[in-house]
Amino acid sequence: MMRFRLLYLLVPSLAWAEPHVHSETCDHSDEHPHHAHPAETAGSPHHPHLDLQAEDEAWFDFHPHLSVAIAMGGSSSEKNYTLIPGGHAPVDDGFNLQTIEPGFIMEFGEMLSLHTNYNLFWDRFDHWNGEWEDAYLALDLPNGISFRGGQFLLPFGYENQLHIHDREFVEPPMSVIRLLGEDGLFVQGADLAFHLPGPGKRSIFRFGYGQARPHDHGFTVRETRRELYYEALEGEDHHDDHDDHDDHDDDDHDDDHHEDHKHGLAGNGGIYDADKSYLDDGFFFTRLETDTPSISGLDLVGISFAAGQNGFNRTTWLAGADLNGSFKVAEMPAWWRTEAFYRYVNAYDENGNAGHFDETGIYASCGLEFVENWTSAVRLEWASGNRDVGAERRWRASANVGRVCMLGEHGDLHTKLQYSYDDLGGYGHDHAVWLQFVLNLGAAEHGHVH
Repeated sequence: MMRFRLLYLLVPSLAWAEPHVHSETCDHSDEHPHHAHPAETAGSPHHPHLDLQAEDEAWFDFHPHLSVAIAMGGSSSEKNYTLIPGGHAPVDDGFNLQTIEPGFIMEFGEMLSLHTNYNLFWDRFDHWNGEWEDAYLALDLPNGISFRGGQFLLPFGYENQLHIHDREFVEPPMSVIRLLGEDGLFVQGADLAFHLPGPGKRSIFRFGYGQARPHDHGFTVRETRRELYYEALEGEDHHDDHDDHDDHDDDDHDDDHHEDHKHGLAGNGGIYDADKSYLDDGFFFTRLETDTPSISGLDLVGISFAAGQNGFNRTTWLAGADLNGSFKVAEMPAWWRTEAFYRYVNAYDENGNAGHFDETGIYASCGLEFVENWTSAVRLEWASGNRDVGAERRWRASANVGRVCMLGEHGDLHTKLQYSYDDLGGYGHDHAVWLQFVLNLGAAEHGHVH
């Protein structure tokens, strides 16, 4: 049952907070570069949220930051199991603490910097848990070359490089969750970035190698929740079967029905383990992106590729392409984005037989700042699914309205009210409503309005 009573109390907060007042010399559309990638926005080449002064030549700088994200609401999905929400997206009806994310950047002169982010979160089942997200050293070298080593979000596409406080929607696209990982894909390794000559100011080629970050939550914990729930249902069914003297064939049918939900709704849970399909130990990755100043409305084009060992000790490879643009509607700043993903997995079934499967996903989104500091955004997604891994074909439509309020010079509060509709590919449909608050303080204040 959906629990939306809190929304009626909290929606007025969209209008109560004091908006940011811009100076007369500020071009509002230029202040919020919607198309710029978080990893490359001005201020720091490795962090999206620093607004460093160019004349600051101190040998050491320390920039702490803090982000907090909470979401309240619910869905028509039983226990929210069919939403594919993502590791830190809302999972409980009512209150969800998505993240408390402290971090800092230490800069040692103009070339060397240390970047950290730690994610602390809570839900009703797993209670408190935490993990490192970013922890890497970055080195700017001559001739437009940069190096980083440690743990960071894999530079694959656009959305996978965003932290929770950077997202324009409450949850990441379902293609990112299904094909890269419930939390997206973090890599423990290193990469090199080369600034290449191109049609605009910015053409970058990245190449790196690493392994996926191990973690003990995500699918493990949520699958445990799912299994406990269906075990309880099975217990009720067996009790009813005993009372009603049903035959064993009915019991077997019920067991098969619950097994359908091991990894998804399709294919009796699949013949391959979905959790082992992701990139794991040892993989290469590369990305090429360039701005396009000569094409009106199109600002950035990117292609990505990754390949290496998966949990089956075989090979998974991924390819992706993303387009980002901005434009104006009656002098109102607007943006658009689309990404496409393809994954091919070599696997073993539970009997040790070799096989393979593939999946495809795509999303398209756009947004508009219809009044200063007030935004709206919509996103349409589709995922092919694959019965061999228990993943149903599905599509999702999401829409939100939001507001950003500046809290002094180094803080902001983002509020979003979002509705999502999920079509489960013939297995039903779900509705969800979430009210999200994202607070950024310190270096994490980034000024994006959606």
